[in-house]
Amino acid sequence: MEKYQFKSALLLGISIGLLGAIVSLLPIGATWEEDFGLGLLFKLRGQRPAPQNTEIISINGKTAAQLGLGEEIPEWPRSLHAELINKLNQADVNLIVYDIFFKRPRDAEADNRLARTIRESGNVVLVSYMQQEQLKSGDDIHYIERHISPVGILADAALDLAPFVLPKVPVKVSRFWTFSGEQQFNSLPTTALLHLADPDGTRLKQLITASGGQPPSSADRHGISQFLRNNRELLGPIDLSLQNHYKQQIPRDQFQSFEAVLDLYNNSNYPYLNFYGPPGSIKTHPIQEILAASPESLAHFRGKTLFIGYAGAYQPKQKDGFYTVFSQADGLDISGVEIAATAFSNLLYRETLSPLAPGWIIALLTGFGIGITLLFRLLPGLAGSVTGVVVGAGYFAAAYLLFRQFNLWLPWFIPLLLQIPFALLISLILHYQQMRTSKEQLRHLFGYYLPGDVIDRLARDNRQPTGQIDSAYGVCLASDAQNYTAMAEQMEPEALQVYLNHYFKILFSPVRSHNGIVSDVVGDAMLAIWPSTQAKHNMQQMACEAALEIGEGINHSDLEPKLVTRIGLHSGELVMSHVGAIDHFEYRAVGDMVNTTSRIENLNKLLGTQVAASEDFVKELQGILTRELGTFTVSGKQQPITLYEIAARTEEASDELLRLHEEFAEALIEWQHGSRSSAYEKFQQISAGYPDDGPTLYYIKQFHERRSTQKRTL
Repeated sequence: MEKYQFKSALLLGISIGLLGAIVSLLPIGATWEEDFGLGLLFKLRGQRPAPQNTEIISINGKTAAQLGLGEEIPEWPRSLHAELINKLNQADVNLIVYDIFFKRPRDAEADNRLARTIRESGNVVLVSYMQQEQLKSGDDIHYIERHISPVGILADAALDLAPFVLPKVPVKVSRFWTFSGEQQFNSLPTTALLHLADPDGTRLKQLITASGGQPPSSADRHGISQFLRNNRELLGPIDLSLQNHYKQQIPRDQFQSFEAVLDLYNNSNYPYLNFYGPPGSIKTHPIQEILAASPESLAHFRGKTLFIGYAGAYQPKQKDGFYTVFSQADGLDISGVEIAATAFSNLLYRETLSPLAPGWIIALLTGFGIGITLLFRLLPGLAGSVTGVVVGAGYFAAAYLLFRQFNLWLPWFIPLLLQIPFALLISLILHYQQMRTSKEQLRHLFGYYLPGDVIDRLARDNRQPTGQIDSAYGVCLASDAQNYTAMAEQMEPEALQVYLNHYFKILFSPVRSHNGIVSDVVGDAMLAIWPSTQAKHNMQQMACEAALEIGEGINHSDLEPKLVTRIGLHSGELVMSHVGAIDHFEYRAVGDMVNTTSRIENLNKLLGTQVAASEDFVKELQGILTRELGTFTVSGKQQPITLYEIAARTEEASDELLRLHEEFAEALIEWQHGSRSSAYEKFQQISAGYPDDGPTLYYIKQFHERRSTQKRTL
């Protein structure tokens, strides 16, 4: 690739790279990458092993029939939940997280029993609710968020309260909040993680206090969770060495969760969910099975975190479902409680998805755009397309492997489905334009040597030119310079080259301006042709005008010395052929037509004329003064041909020239009828008035030569 082409390709690559980067930062680009790009990565990866320490206890429509309860789940007796909590605590579970909002008081005895059970358990986190309200102030409307707790007696008994807000609108859920609302409440997954990492909050309080924070007051009702909400800004900038100091004091079984908490406060508040698969991927137990199970059969719950909520097993009875990438064809969505459990496990195992930062996305897409564009420009056509497919497949494979192994999410939709097609299309267009320009340049270049239709045919046929012969009606013009050899011997090669270039420009310009083709140049001689598939009378006229303009051009040029140029003109069947061998061929007119034209040109020297033409040639001329010169037998022709002199344009002919032609015609007629002596006398009289007239001198010389021959014979 030439330097200029490389620069243009580089600029194009930068443009395509920046285009991809800009689109990726726009809402439409983010939607494409999330809905199509991330969605396909999840589906290709499929279901993956769910964490063993997190499970779900589901409440659904089937439970009602098996427990003999009504279809309205919120109306179930709360004593059922008290019984469930007791059963789970007998199994020594670590944490119970309720994703069921206990909105209103119910039966006082049942509420008190449930509150007492929750308080005695000391490990139950209840979900709260975030409600948005409108406040009007004059013409302005303001929106405020209110944190609504569950029924008071239960809220007071719970270990902690936390909202879990997900968009309940027909859009795909792919992210969650670690901190909710304007007041940045710890979300349900975050709160569960905090209590799992540091149940009494001692270590995190000490860590924050060591970093300059104030110790919590005794009025903090929900311990570490509320304390961290009030002092959250202190966790992010904690010195790394201080973090490591406290990590060393943490038991190994709590180290992972403690490290996850520190990581939580140093990362995004709105991370991407790393789903485990379709609905039910996290191990789920119907509530009726737990209530009916013996204590021994629940031993596997020991040390686990259990999420309790609505989780339908089939779509018609599903409640609290959310549309995600793993929503099923039958309409079954992932339940809210499973999303909460997924978010909690993602935080605990530090496996939320890691999308590239905007700066890295810009760098990646810009670099990809430059690379793929240079590739397409270096390898145009099919080779570039195939290589582009290979590169695209390799990029996608790398993106998938990083996603599968390291939870790293690289954008692939925009580079593969926007940048590659766009770069390929632009490169193909530029390549086509470049090829077309090159073709036109070659056609223009070869136009100096070949007719345009011949160039097109050679390019189209794509075969060796040997044996290709074209026959057409045409006109030939042959020229030769008088005394060229003698002049060339006296000039330096460089000067001769300059002289010939100027000389041929005078010859070529009239030919081309009158639609002729310069077929051959040898030394100072030129052969020009006017080919056609049928006889056209204006071809002779154009060739004649070109011949006259050549003479005028030489006479009025600054050539020194001036070369007297003789021209022969002839018309008839023209044979065009490629002449040559091995790998060198020339396309030229060949055969009798060319030979005859050359002989006519040679007769100018004998007749003392500059432009001579055959009788067939002059028949169709208009506005041209010609003079018959007689009949001559040329080498290679059995039949003699009648020659004419092209004298001048009719409107430019002087009376003296017309009188010469008239007198010459009378003398020629007598010569042709055999009255040689009478004709000789007339030629003598013409010579007296026109001593430089070449044809007259030729016939006088012919008369003397014939008389001498007769005397020698006698």
